[in-house]
Formats: sequence, structure tokens, C-alpha cells
Amino acid sequence: MKYVDEVMDYFDQKDGPDVKEFLYRLLSKWKVFAVCGALGILLAYFISKYSNPVYMMRSTLLIHVDAGETSAQSMFDGYKIQDKANIQNHLEILKSYTINRKAMRNLAWNQSWYKKQLFSNRGLYRHEPFEVQQMDGVNITNLPISIVQIDDKSYKIKVDGKADYKGDEVHVKFEKVAFFDQLFKNNYFHFILKKKEEGIDKNENYFFVFNNLDALTLAYMESMTISVAEKKAELIHLRIDNSEPERGVDYLNELNWVYIQFGLIEKNKKSESTVRFIDSQLEGIVDSLQMAGQSFSNFRSKNRIVDLGQEAGVIVAKVEDLESQLSKAQITLDYYKNLLRNLDDVNQMKQVIAPSITGVTDPSLDALVAKLTDLYGKREVLSYSVQEKNPSLVILNKEIQLIQQSLEENLQSLVANSRIEVQSLSARMETVREQLARMPKHEQKLVSMKRNFDLNNELYTFLLKKRAEAAIAKASNVSDSQIIDPARLATIVKIKPKTAINLLIGMFLGIGLPFLIIILKEFFNDNIQNKEEIMKKTQLPILGTIAHNKYNEAVPVFYHPRSAISESFRTLRTNLTYVLPNNPTKIIGIHSTIPEEGKSFAAVNLAAIVAMNNKKVLLIGADLRKPKIEIAFDLDNALGLSTYLISHSKCSEIIQKTHIKNLHCVTSGPVPPNPAELLENGRFEQLLCEVEGKYDYIFIDNAPLSMVTDGIITGKFTDANLFVLRKGFSHREQISFVNQLAVKGTLSNVSLVLNDVSMNGYQGKSSRNTSGNGYYYEDSSPGIVRRLWEKVSSN
Repeated sequence: MKYVDEVMDYFDQKDGPDVKEFLYRLLSKWKVFAVCGALGILLAYFISKYSNPVYMMRSTLLIHVDAGETSAQSMFDGYKIQDKANIQNHLEILKSYTINRKAMRNLAWNQSWYKKQLFSNRGLYRHEPFEVQQMDGVNITNLPISIVQIDDKSYKIKVDGKADYKGDEVHVKFEKVAFFDQLFKNNYFHFILKKKEEGIDKNENYFFVFNNLDALTLAYMESMTISVAEKKAELIHLRIDNSEPERGVDYLNELNWVYIQFGLIEKNKKSESTVRFIDSQLEGIVDSLQMAGQSFSNFRSKNRIVDLGQEAGVIVAKVEDLESQLSKAQITLDYYKNLLRNLDDVNQMKQVIAPSITGVTDPSLDALVAKLTDLYGKREVLSYSVQEKNPSLVILNKEIQLIQQSLEENLQSLVANSRIEVQSLSARMETVREQLARMPKHEQKLVSMKRNFDLNNELYTFLLKKRAEAAIAKASNVSDSQIIDPARLATIVKIKPKTAINLLIGMFLGIGLPFLIIILKEFFNDNIQNKEEIMKKTQLPILGTIAHNKYNEAVPVFYHPRSAISESFRTLRTNLTYVLPNNPTKIIGIHSTIPEEGKSFAAVNLAAIVAMNNKKVLLIGADLRKPKIEIAFDLDNALGLSTYLISHSKCSEIIQKTHIKNLHCVTSGPVPPNPAELLENGRFEQLLCEVEGKYDYIFIDNAPLSMVTDGIITGKFTDANLFVLRKGFSHREQISFVNQLAVKGTLSNVSLVLNDVSMNGYQGKSSRNTSGNGYYYEDSSPGIVRRLWEKVSSN
């Protein structure tokens, strides 16, 4: 439990993102999200309205996977020549380029017409404005040819684009006047354009392209989806998505028809090939049969032999039986030799077949071979994970050696026995053959002639039967496929564009774009965004936040005393009293680390708001490099701090009154070449001693500390040092710089203030009251008329 508490304490101390604060920042930009979302919806609407709609066309085929055996393939069932239909084969055939290319050739889509629209081109299939008669010759494909009718006899043709011409890319550009029903010919085109009976709108822009049928076939194949309805179903669904529904319907129906014809033609090809093969065989067999029959009859008549003798029949039967036994014995002997030769070859033993498969009926041999093969497999698997000296692998190798020895002994005995058997059978064959040789030559010749006649007679009868079956099969052939649901215009479904979804996507993209920009900006942004970020990086006191100045005046606390920015300076004035010592004259240094953080603005308004509280205030412009406070009060800068530091002016000469009661100012004076040296010459300390006791507060406006050391020099004489950081401008690393100054004691009594904080949204949710009945109200910005009047009256 203690460990869990430590982990939770660790994460509590980690600087994580403030989600609530980030959401407030997002909500403060709701107008940007609203505008971008509306633009996204508007863009999506125009895209949906002017883009070409895409339709889905479908058709369904019924495939007879277990078709009846009425074709020519059934006559060869005994020879295992079968061609069972498989639905996956049908799918692949429908997807094949050959079938799709034939469908495209039958449709003859040599040209495609289009009408130009705002964002896309609309296809005009079956609604072509003109008829193109393609002549023999070259016509560049996939190049738009613009046609504008001039009158009833002529038209203007315009081409401007790049295309492939004889293997090279060429830029074709021309504009000519041509005539209807007359040949138009140049280096790239060769056609005749004819008018149709129905008129066309001459204000529309029409163009056509000569199609590359090969590329068009591939495009339609990619846009088509072919699938099986279910795993065990015999239905195939074909789907195609196209912006021209009539074209998609025609293509699907033509593809179905071509596929059905393809299957029927393939079936007929088998039957026709079978008949041709049988006819060619019959021609030779008829002659052989006639010759064999005639020879057999003549031989029997001449030699007066009616039939073979009983002895000859017995001898022939013995020969056939011994030949069969000898063949089996030889196969068995070869198997034993091969097995004995490959006992030590692991790869060969993995591939060896079981003895029982070769006809060897020896249970012990069968078991030994199976055991050895199994041990080899185990050793291979074990060798992947253990070393050679592993006990398991050592035991397994010893077991393999024992099996090999037993098997080798067994095989040697079997090889010897098989050799004896083969020799015995060979000797018996020789004896029977000698008996056959002692028979009369007439009987030997009659046996041969009878065999020849019987073989030809059986083959002739078989082929005649099969020829009749093939002819019947050809006549009864039907396609294995059937169109159940052809593609129709009545069943098309519009799938794109989906206006509602597009509007929703457009809105989300419109909102998401600024959101993404804000996220990226926040991710890469190192600027201070709020007071809480400062609190996470420092232990120094933060005396307050200064509201964003939306007025044109440099001293808004005087001209707009009830504004939010005035209230923020009042809060700063109050908090400042808590960090100041109880001295008669309190000296405060106003600092910044980099320029443009609002240091001078904060010094001027803080001095003014303190003076408005009936305190005598002196504001010293110690930024001798880029002086600004004289501009805020419209004071003369001829004499100032720089002239005093060089002993050119007296203290009384450089102190000037401002238009604010109780507020006096020492401007910086002319810019000197050596500000730091002047501030260290002792005259600045003398100035403070002269004015001390005459003023309640002395504010010193200093130069940025990260760039020059002027502020450190003047900071040695201050009771408090106030650093101004600007929201969205100052970097987080600057807080570390201020921390180092405070820790090292370079400056004493250091405090921070955050400038330019917006008083709307989450930052000012507790202070702003737009009704004017709260603690303060915001003065409305003066209109154009009021500003002009103030400018004229001031002159």
C-alpha cells in the first residue's frame, strides 16, 4: 500500500497537461470552429452536387457444380479422366482477362462521349450527341477531342493534350474546322463524324475519346467484384460500380452471356475432339481387324486347325503366372536393397515408403522402418533447441543406432532370401519356356494370330460404343451456368455521393483542421499560456495578471478607470504592498528578460494606478537603449537620466510632471554610447538618495536582462524587483532564468506578473460582467465618427 501511495504522489508531482485549461482555450475559439465547420459543409455540398454519381449494378449466376454426366467425359470414367466442375474455377474464369476482353470486343466501345461540367465530366453512353465512324488508320486513344457544332454542315474540332503515340509521348495540339459526313484525317486521327436526328444543345461542351479496349477492360475488371453467395451455395454474385448505369448493365449482361457461351463451347470441344480421335483410330483398326481376321481364318483353313490344344493352353497359363510372380519378387528385392543402402541417409529415410505399400508383408520390418523414421524426426526437432552433448539427444542417438543395427540384420537376411526366390522363379520360367518351344510351330503361330485378332476386335467394339456416346453427349450438351438475375436499370443502387455522409464528413474535417492546427501549435508551442504554467516552474510569488489592452492609449488606467485592465493593475498594486518593506520610500524595479514583453507598459500604468491612489510616485526611465516612457506621457526627452549620469543636468532639471496627479517622471534622455558604465558611475545611486523621502514610490523601468546587464546594476538599489512575462510571447525557459537570478541572489525580493491576459473566455470568467452591473465594465470601443471627432478636436 505504501508503494502505491508513493507512485501516486510521484504522478501528482509530474507536470502533466491541463485538459480543462486546454478545453477552455478551444472553447474560446468557437467562432473559428463554427466558420471552418460551415465552410466544410458548404464544400461537401458542392462536391456532392457536382460530382458524378456512382451506381452499383448486380447480377446473379447459378452454377451447377455437380452437373449430370451427360457429356463426353463420362465415357472415360474407368480411366479416371474426369472434369468435375468446381465453383472456384468458375470464379476465376469470370475474373479472367480473356472472358472480359471478349465481352468488351462484343460491345464495341471504341469511343466514349462526355459533357463537361463544373467539377467533373458526365458520360453520355446511349446519349451520344454525334456518331463517330472509325476508319482504317491510326487514332490516338485516351486523348479528349472537343467538338463544337458550327452549323448544320460543319463543326470545330479542338485537341490539346499529351498521349502515347507509337510508343512515345507526344503533345497534340490543333484546332480546325471540319464537315459532317466527310473524312477528317491528319497524322493522329482518321474518322468521320455524323449528325444524329435529334438536335443537341450548342451551348454545351462535348468531347469524346477513342478508347484503348485493353486498358478499358482492365479498368472494368478492377471495378468489378465477384463473390460466392455462401460457402455451400452454387450462386455467384457479380457487382460493378460505374457512373454510367446503362454502361454497367450492358457490360454485366454481356459478360454473363460470353461466359455461358464459353462453357458451352468448351463442352462441345471435348465431344468433338473425342469423335475425331475415335474416327482416326477406327480407320486404322478396321484395316488391322480385317487383316487379322483374314489371316487367322486362312491359317486355320490351310493348316486345318480348329482350336488350340489343351497342352498349349496349360503352358501359356503357366508362363503368365510365373511372369507375375517373378515381377513381384524382383520389386521386393529392389526395395530391400534400396532400404539397406539408405539406412544411414536421414533425408532418404524420411522419404522412404512403408514396406506394406510395395506389397512386402513383413510386420517386424514394417514396425522397424516406422520406428526409425519417427526417431529421425524427433532428433531433428530436438537438435534445434539443444546441443550435441545434451543427455536427451545422446540417448536418442543410441536408440537410433540400435534400430539401425536390427534393421540392417533383418534386411540382409531378407535380401538373401529374395535373391534365392528370384533365382528359383527364373529357373522355373526357363523350364516352361523350353516346353513351349517344343510345341509345334503351327500352334505357336496360331496363338499369336488369335491374340492379335481378339485385341483388335475388342478395341473396335469399344470405340464404336464410345463414338455413339460422344455424338449423343454433343447433342445434349447444356451450359453448367444459368443467369438467375440479369443486370437491370430497375435494380441499380446509387452508392456515391452520399450527401448526408459527405456533409457530416465535411463538417468534421472543417472542424478537425483548425483543431489539428491548434494541437500542433500547442505541441510545438513553448510560450507561456497562463498563470498556472508559471506556478509549476517557480516558487517565486506571482503578484497578478495584467489584462489585454484593447485601447489605443498608452495609459488606459487613467482614461478607462473602470475597465478590466484598470482592475488588474489595482490588484497588482494591492498585492505589491505585501512584498514591499515598510520604508518611507519604496523602490521597485520593473524588469523583463526579452523585449516586447510589456515591461514599459506595465511600469507606466502601475506608476499611474499607484499615483491615482493619492501616493506620490516617481517613474524613472532606466532603459537607456530603447526609451519609451516619454512617449506615453508626451514628455520632452532632451534632458533625462542619461544627461544626469554624465553630470550635464541636475536632479530638479530632469524630473517632469505628467498629466496625472502625483505622478512625476524622469525620462531616459538621449541614448548614450555606454549605458552600463554610466549606471555604475555612482550618479544613479546619488539620484535615488536625492529623491528618497520626497516620494512614496519610485518605479524604475529597466532594459531587458537577458540582453544587457543594466537591470542588474539598478536592481541593487531596489526594495523589490518585478519581472513582467507576456502570455503567448514569453518562453517557459525564461522562468528558469528568473529563478536563477533569485536563487543566486543577483536580484533580491523577485516577483512575477503575467501580462496581456485576455479577460474573456476561461481567463476572465470570474471578473467580466458585460451587463455593466458588476465590479467593473468594459468601455465600448469608440466608433469611427467618435475617433475622427476626437482627432479633429485635439488639433
